[in-house]
Amino acid sequence: MEEVIKYFESLEARIAGYETRIAALEEAQQTNEALIAQLEADIEELQNRPTPEPQVVEKVVEKVVEKVVEVEKPVAAAPVAAPEPVVEPEIPEEPAAEEPAAAPEPVVEEPVVEPEPEPAQEAPVAAEPVQEEQASPNAVLYGKAVDDIRKAISLGDRFLYQRELFGQNAELMQRTLTELNELNSFDEALAHIGKFNWDKESNTYQQFLVTLHRRFG
Repeated sequence: MEEVIKYFESLEARIAGYETRIAALEEAQQTNEALIAQLEADIEELQNRPTPEPQVVEKVVEKVVEKVVEVEKPVAAAPVAAPEPVVEPEIPEEPAAEEPAAAPEPVVEEPVVEPEPEPAQEAPVAAEPVQEEQASPNAVLYGKAVDDIRKAISLGDRFLYQRELFGQNAELMQRTLTELNELNSFDEALAHIGKFNWDKESNTYQQFLVTLHRRFG
């Protein structure tokens, strides 16, 4: 209901604005008519006067014509705004009456048919358990074993070992890895790298030992 009242109030305000504009136009029209009447009276008065000299008459007529032309120019009417579209308020629809629920159909009990006994099936033969291959303790601690120590070194570790263990000497590192591959045990490999003055407490040295464990177990 409040939306309907607001709608009619806005409609009345627009109508009042239109009436004000129409009144202004009518007032301008009345002013123009008064000027025309005054000019007609002046012309009539001039016609009743005694005939003046031709030059004076021509000047007076020219002035009168100029005034008549100015008066007869159409007055530009104020633009009238296009009426806004009328939006009718939505009236909520009343919910449709619910249809009465249909009465439940009577349940007809069907006779119970006992299933015939199925023939006994032979018990399936149990499959023998498959023994999973258990990983060695070294594989759990250090990773999968490799037959070439180079396979256990990633590209990032290669640059790390070359910088911190072999003093940026790539040739020395390659020769040492080849010599380590030819050994037979972790102890031999540990003794072989003992000739280097490496910090045995550093993380890089400990990581290199893990690499040796993957090669020799």
